[in-house]
Amino acid sequence: NFFPGTGTPEEVGANEGIGFNVNIAFSGSLDPPMGDAEYLAAFRTVVMPIAREYNPEMVIVSAGFDAASGHPAPLGGYKVSSEMFGFMTKELMTLSQGKLVLVLEGGYDLPSICDSAEICVQALLGDEISMLKDYQLGKPPCDRAVQDLKQVIEIQAKHWPCVTKYANSVKQSLYEAQRDSEEADTLSAFTSLSVVQENSPLEPDQQISTDEPANITVIVPVEEEGEENERMEES
Repeated sequence: NFFPGTGTPEEVGANEGIGFNVNIAFSGSLDPPMGDAEYLAAFRTVVMPIAREYNPEMVIVSAGFDAASGHPAPLGGYKVSSEMFGFMTKELMTLSQGKLVLVLEGGYDLPSICDSAEICVQALLGDEISMLKDYQLGKPPCDRAVQDLKQVIEIQAKHWPCVTKYANSVKQSLYEAQRDSEEADTLSAFTSLSVVQENSPLEPDQQISTDEPANITVIVPVEEEGEENERMEES
């Protein structure tokens, strides 16, 4: 039940606008309240992948801070830090060659609004901002948020297939997701170094057998005396 009666993840637009509306509807009341870990997961798995693929000419943000820590439950009840608002601003500045507009929209707790708005303006100015703490970056999202994000990905995958690759990593913290991504990049780089394409230029003494068709040739060094300098095995 989202005020004022709209905002469910199934609302993806209408007519020619189908697929251009993306709602991330956190549910489960405040048990537990959503915070930085949940917003990090949403930005990493849904918001930024779709935004990068859409490639907007300009980003306009209705910058409300109702979710900022300090708002009592009837007015918010979430635990999003001011550092997280700065992080989200920095992320959005990577789009549209930095053409980003923040329009102050809401919030009820004056200190929370001041802290959050200040760090967002610092980010826009390119100033140094307070970074998220390690415990925030290493904390996975709560189970309720994981379920909600998986539902959003399932719905939006019909319109934005790019989000499907993140379905299995929704439950990870930012640190965990980055570690897995780095491991995948390392493996890919290692494979590219270890594998030579069939049409790659080789030294004259590197002869490839063509008895059987092969697209990839793996070159395995052999160091024992009496052996050829290099033995080639087809795969």
